[in-house]
Amino acid sequence: MKLQIELIPKTCWGSNVRTKVKKSDWDKIRKAVYEKEGMHCHICGESCTSLDAHEIWEFDEKNSTQRLVDIIGICRSCHNTIHFGRAQKIGCQKEAIAQFLKVNDCDMVDLQNELLKVEEVYMRRSKIKDWKLDLTLITNKGFSIKED
Repeated sequence: MKLQIELIPKTCWGSNVRTKVKKSDWDKIRKAVYEKEGMHCHICGESCTSLDAHEIWEFDEKNSTQRLVDIIGICRSCHNTIHFGRAQKIGCQKEAIAQFLKVNDCDMVDLQNELLKVEEVYMRRSKIKDWKLDLTLITNKGFSIKED
């Protein structure tokens, strides 16, 4: 599927690049992402007047590590769909469903299967209490991480 739903483990909520770097560094990072995307959504390809910077994470459950692997520019519709749980909380569930079905050219059965799959992963990963945050992707580019 081109557009996938990602449920970040509850024990990782708040662990993101935006909160770990200086605001001026986050502005540089996200603007570079928007420029790289040419103001087109990385997922659906739509031309946009504004993009969201979406962090791509890899979760190593064996070593309890949340590793940043990329940051892409995506439209708000795709972003709400990826963060489906959040979309439900803010009243955008219908729009997120429509975007998932359109971008993936699929039906509600495919969506239900995706939701079952991600829910199982979410529940398993949320049992891990202390995730280590690996931000070497950005520290290798010269950005500093703020002290907690």
